This record gives sequence, structure tokens and C-alpha cells, in this order.
Amino acid sequence: MENNIEEFEKALIDVRKAHRLIFKYQEKMLNLMNYIKSRLDFPEFIGKKHFSNSIGVKRSGSGMQRIWHNMWAWDFIYPYVYEYYLGDIRLEKYDCNLSIIQYSDTGYFDQNNEEISRVDVEKFVEEEHSVSKILFILEAVPKNHKTWKWDKDDFIMNKLYASSNHKADSLENNNTKLILYSFPLSNFIEENLTNKSLNEFCTYCKGNGITGLELI
Repeated sequence: MENNIEEFEKALIDVRKAHRLIFKYQEKMLNLMNYIKSRLDFPEFIGKKHFSNSIGVKRSGSGMQRIWHNMWAWDFIYPYVYEYYLGDIRLEKYDCNLSIIQYSDTGYFDQNNEEISRVDVEKFVEEEHSVSKILFILEAVPKNHKTWKWDKDDFIMNKLYASSNHKADSLENNNTKLILYSFPLSNFIEENLTNKSLNEFCTYCKGNGITGLELI
């Protein structure tokens, strides 16, 4: 019993370290997303949790949240897959909106067994073989015809785009376009690399007919 308590206390040290590390990591992610928003001159900064449910409020004004036995522990962990929506802008030929998806771990998306649940974490691809990445999703519709037609949720949780293997895709449907472009998170470790990656994304958009998106 005494050995079990000692081992458990050591494990809790790792838990405390993990929480502090995630705090620093998420602080950097917020700074990065705000920087991208500013450099690409998008107007909004709002977000949406993916992969699992948000924890809803039990009743308005109480501050109490709706939790229950056997709920997913993932519901408490917001940045595992998180969408930063940066709003919409007018370019030369298109009106565009941009979401950037934070995948803190592609371990679930890199495994090929469709029967594996999102809570079977021991069956995810090993941490050393998965990656941390961000996915740019830019929707473009003809100028002054702003009717958004793509459901980004269909792409965010799709293993084709969420996995570590994805690089870039350009899709078209009824004169609207959808650009999906992935980067390893390490491409944004410092300002020069970040600017280089943003220019790379803008160049890809231009190569697919979406001109006018550039750093300011």
C-alpha cells in the first residue's frame, strides 16, 4: 500500500507539470493566432471546440457546469482540436473567411482503424509518430455573393485533412473554393519562420486563383 501511494504521488507530480506545460503551450498558441490574424488582416478572433463536447452551463447565471458520471474526460481539454475563426475579408475577386485549426496531437487521426473510439487513447498512434500541426481552411465565394457553402466541420474531423500526412488541397463547388493547407506547428516557432509559412500559404491561394491575400 505504501509503495502504491508513493508511485501515485510521483504520478501526480507529472500531472502538475503537464498542466503548467499546457498553460504555457496554450498561451503561445493564443499569441500565434492573434499574430496571424493581424498579419493577414482578418477582423475577428473567436473559437470553437472540436473532437469532443464543450461543457455547457447547467443554468444561466449560476456559473455551474453540466457534468456527469462517465462523461468524456476530453470534454475538459479544449485545445486538443480547436478552431480559431478569424472572420471574413474582401479580396480582389472573392470574399473569403478563414479558420485555423489547432491539432495538438494527430494520434487519433493517424490510425487507420475506424472502430477505435476517441476515448481509446492507448490505441492512438504513438506520440513519437504523431505530430502537432495547424490546418488553414479558407473559403472563397465570388465577390458580393457572400453565401458560405462549405461546412468546415466536415473537414476538421476528417482523417484525410487532420492527419500528419496532409499537406494541401484546393476544392471547388459551384464557383466557390475551399483551400486546406497544413503546417507542422514547428513552422511557427519564431517570427521569421511564421512569416515564411504565411507567405507560403498566400502563394498557394494565389496559385489557385485567390489573389490579394498577403501579409501586412
